Amino acid sequence: MKLPPIAHVVPRRLGEAVSRLADAPPGQALPLAGGQSLVPLLASRDRTPRLLVDLRDLGELTGVGEHDGLLRIGAMTRQHTLATHARIGAAAPLVAEAAARTGHASVRHRGTFGGTLAHAAHPAQLVVAAYALDARLLVSGPGGARTTALRSLLAGPGLRHDEILTAVELPLRGPGSGQAFGQVAHPVGGRPVASVAAVVDTAPDGTVLRAEVTVGTRVSPPTAVDVTHRLRDVGAAAAETVPTGPGQPQRQGPPAAYCRHAVRVLADRVLTEAITRARRPGAGAPPVPNGSARHTPPVPTGETL
Repeated sequence: MKLPPIAHVVPRRLGEAVSRLADAPPGQALPLAGGQSLVPLLASRDRTPRLLVDLRDLGELTGVGEHDGLLRIGAMTRQHTLATHARIGAAAPLVAEAAARTGHASVRHRGTFGGTLAHAAHPAQLVVAAYALDARLLVSGPGGARTTALRSLLAGPGLRHDEILTAVELPLRGPGSGQAFGQVAHPVGGRPVASVAAVVDTAPDGTVLRAEVTVGTRVSPPTAVDVTHRLRDVGAAAAETVPTGPGQPQRQGPPAAYCRHAVRVLADRVLTEAITRARRPGAGAPPVPNGSARHTPPVPTGETL
């Protein structure tokens, strides 16, 4: 479907962009980042703004840096950069791995970190990864800047119509931490059916001190589950987050039962991989080509894996 007629402006400063959004009635002006999430909504008429405020020239919304134990990534940082940036790969391998599995090359060179999180599609790889890492979002609006947790944002009404996501902050984790990501994608188009991320912390002797898996599917929003004391049945614990009862909204794509099965298998695999990485400091988590499935062995049955 063709896009409807929409006015388009390209501000040079963040304040100007915020003003253009604030001056329009709610829903009549939208920020445009990479467009990979927004343009399909425009084409399907799920969003019907009269004005797009293009953020492409706001260089202040790009870049990677560190401060006060946090990795800060500009909201306009492209997904390709997330997948290939050395510091992101070392400090937040979960984000690098999820970005590498997002869409195909042309999508990753256009799509942005902030744009993906702002639209927060349920199974989106980067949404699940950022949720798992308990990301904090820096937001600017007419009243100034504020910080909010991604988990709180997704549980509430989201960003206000006159706000712009400017940066994402991720807590830096110390030695003994491991992260891993897995997905099942639709064979046509590669859209994720289910995504699972695992984050673990281990003691020097390899004992698992904390383990959490985050699940996002086409039928359920991102949900984090503490599995520290359920290492032997992490698949079942993760699958419990996916609804199966009557009355669930019907969505295009695989049924909830298939999503639950996919989550059960993925959770076992990614938890094992995360623990393996935690016990092998410096091994890193190289980006995985989109659509590929990294095989990992079944979860062992020992108490500390």
